[in-house]
Amino acid sequence: MASFSDEEVREAIMSIIDQEKVVTERELKVRLERKYFPWIVGRVLDAIVNKQLKRVGYRGRRKIGGGAPRHFFTLKGTCYKDIEPIIKKKRELTAQVNCITSGGGIAGAHAENLFLEAFEKLGFKIHGRDMSEFGGKQVEGVSGKAPPNLDLVVERNGVVYGVDVKNWIKYESSEVEKIKKKVDVACKLDIVPFIIARYVDKDTIYKVIYKNRGLTYPYRELLIPSSFRSLADECKSCLGYPILAVDELPDYKVRWLEKLHVDYVTKWSKI
Repeated sequence: MASFSDEEVREAIMSIIDQEKVVTERELKVRLERKYFPWIVGRVLDAIVNKQLKRVGYRGRRKIGGGAPRHFFTLKGTCYKDIEPIIKKKRELTAQVNCITSGGGIAGAHAENLFLEAFEKLGFKIHGRDMSEFGGKQVEGVSGKAPPNLDLVVERNGVVYGVDVKNWIKYESSEVEKIKKKVDVACKLDIVPFIIARYVDKDTIYKVIYKNRGLTYPYRELLIPSSFRSLADECKSCLGYPILAVDELPDYKVRWLEKLHVDYVTKWSKI
């Protein structure tokens, strides 16, 4: 990402809110993630609340369980009654997405399965899933807990990749730490770190993944089962979330996996 000023980020935030009338913090960060780091968007947002924006909460009685945003952001002077239907809709959609992407939600396993099938289609040898040891090397964990692992270990053309799939919407400094830990696991197993994630910031790509001779595929869209297609459509329209409701990785994404591998082999074979 090129350098940018807080004023530039502020203008981008204001433009979105002017168009959407009311937004969640996560929505802003996702809408702007290809231009600005999410934590920068959050910092600038905090700085302009009570100046040009106001923070409001849902005032209704409807309960929808965990995962619903507590705060929404709108222009100062906006009447709550005018934005209440939008708040209600965004609150419900956000809670549903958070439910399938958090903890043991279905989105994580779904994306992992799709990429596993893609690797198989491309002729990779699958050494295993949830791997904390390989080739005689083993990662030690904290006493009493399972050792950290990688979602997949795959191999082709003599290159062994330690793959971890991160099918997330939320992306903050805590997610960067998760990537660092997975790269560290792959390095300790003496295999190539391969982070496949919906989103990875460019600083982390260069300073963490590439620095350790790793590979990454930021595939952009959240991957969810086709049975959630209506949710995907609503989230794209209402929240600006990039989502694909599919039961098989699209061909263009499979081809990109192939290209990443071929380019990696070509690059490192010359060194």
